[in-house]
Amino acid sequence: MRLRLQIPCERTQLGLLLDSIDQSLLEHGIARELRDDMRLIAEEVVCNAIEHGDDGEPTPRRIAVDIARDDDGLHVEFRDNGKPFDPLDQEPPELDADIIDRPIGGLGVHLVRELARSVRYVREEPYNVLHVVLRTR
Repeated sequence: MRLRLQIPCERTQLGLLLDSIDQSLLEHGIARELRDDMRLIAEEVVCNAIEHGDDGEPTPRRIAVDIARDDDGLHVEFRDNGKPFDPLDQEPPELDADIIDRPIGGLGVHLVRELARSVRYVREEPYNVLHVVLRTR
């Protein structure tokens, strides 16, 4: 299975992307639990790209999602042309702290790390590239 989706890096496109990923994975026989994990991961990664990638340039920003399945798992690559932003470079959230005392942010990346078997970021100019591998169930 190989799938490639690409959208403008805009919040208005997020729902369409998530629905397209879910439908494609369903058509390829991916279990509901893994599709739900993929949806949560895609939403977090794309929202981070939208929020942190604006470089103020007039160049249209886009994000591409490539998904492949093999015996090793579900391999996902997110690639956007925003300013450099490594979501894995953020401080982990203080999960034991009172919710009122916690700074905003960080939980989404924490969830991505928890759901994925592996996550790594590289900058391949002019792209942010996040590789995620999910366990197949």
